[in-house]
Amino acid sequence: MGAIPCRADRSTIVPPGGSRLMSADEKARSPKSRGLVGRIARGLASALVPTERTIVTREGWCYFGVMSVLLAAGLYQQVNLILLVSTLAAGPFLTSWIGSRALLRRLSVVRRVPAYVFSGDPLVVNYTLENGRRWTAALALFMEDSLVRVDGAAPGTAISPRVFFPRVPGRDRARVRWQAASPRRGKYGFRDLDLGTRAPFGLVERRVTIPLSEEIVIYPKIGQLTRRWFQLQRQASENRMGKRHDRSSQQEEYHGLRGYRSGDNPRWIHWRTSARRGELMVKEFEQQNEQDLAILIDPWLPRTKITRELRDAMEQAISFAATVCLETCRRQGRRLILGWTGATPEICQGQASVKLLHELLERLALLRPATEGTLAELIDTLPATSLRHSLLIIVSTRPINLAEEAERSSRLAGSSSRNLLSRAIVLNTAQGELSELIQEAGLTSRILLEQRFSTAGQDRFFSQEDRRRGVQSAEGKAAAP
Repeated sequence: MGAIPCRADRSTIVPPGGSRLMSADEKARSPKSRGLVGRIARGLASALVPTERTIVTREGWCYFGVMSVLLAAGLYQQVNLILLVSTLAAGPFLTSWIGSRALLRRLSVVRRVPAYVFSGDPLVVNYTLENGRRWTAALALFMEDSLVRVDGAAPGTAISPRVFFPRVPGRDRARVRWQAASPRRGKYGFRDLDLGTRAPFGLVERRVTIPLSEEIVIYPKIGQLTRRWFQLQRQASENRMGKRHDRSSQQEEYHGLRGYRSGDNPRWIHWRTSARRGELMVKEFEQQNEQDLAILIDPWLPRTKITRELRDAMEQAISFAATVCLETCRRQGRRLILGWTGATPEICQGQASVKLLHELLERLALLRPATEGTLAELIDTLPATSLRHSLLIIVSTRPINLAEEAERSSRLAGSSSRNLLSRAIVLNTAQGELSELIQEAGLTSRILLEQRFSTAGQDRFFSQEDRRRGVQSAEGKAAAP
């Protein structure tokens, strides 16, 4: 099977959030149906699927009960004063019934959601209510939304955002921000939005359902790779073909910042961060090479008796793969391949870039457990160049015998199989082999994503500047007598 082309064109790190606007007067009307047939169709649709509802609140039922008792007592006792009081008490009830509908006219709703969110990070949704009336204000309005899973997986608990607008003056707008922890990875959709009010007296609640559908992708949770992972990756690269490469031929990759220790090279001090934090901070480097990378995931789960530990191990494997993809796409030019087993094994590949990263994260967000499929079938789908040269990272929820899988493969011969075994890293998440390779990220994943790519750009700039200064210094020394 060939590689799946990347279709998501997200050239920026944080794409703008989506927004939808709908008037409460429009409801579910179609702009094309303006004649008699359209009015009849709208009437039938409103009767079958009502978009506007009037609900008597608990306080309203109590008020109605007291009013009914007064009316019954006045009629039974023939006391005009009691009848007058019961008649006056009906005024607020009728005013709430009629006035609540008028308060929902000429209102527009805008929902702004991000294009993606990492699992566990805050999910922020901005709701904007615009009052198109000239004089009257919109009072005591609330919005109830619903976020449900739409990717075909087992439905989880729906999230129900609810915001409140105390008062929106005429010809004005108000914005309310709703925030909560994002759910598990997957594709979610916002359903129809309910706009309602209990003004003016809280006896009657009027609701209008506004069709405002929208989708959002929840990416897998991103962690932070430890030094142990970089050491393991470097050892696998050095053992390629049974040879150890000279470390001088490899590039030093900037990994992060840490506190100054005795014996550190003063040239490694990051003066800008040191001045901001009030203590010396030095750069950490990892020996990296330009070898291509292939990440193979085996999200196997049994058909029955799936334990919580095994499901958590699968989620950890996906989170680890997403983190490795993020670290790999920091460096432009390397080729990255992501593949997963299943009834039909699939792969996605391309040059490391922000666009590829978003595509891979979306594929990982929608990745489902597999009850069938072998690693040998997935290896057969890899390109020939990847089988010969790429560093293979195999993450599985079950024990994998790579030698046996290589024998089952129709693409690998004896020498090719030995070459593959020498540059492959096999990790079993069910046995806790990822605990030393990945840790919790201190920052939110979106901020971590921005810092990774901004730091990579600064490193490329500083490395070019250092090389330019080095060349000028060498030319000055050569010109000196």
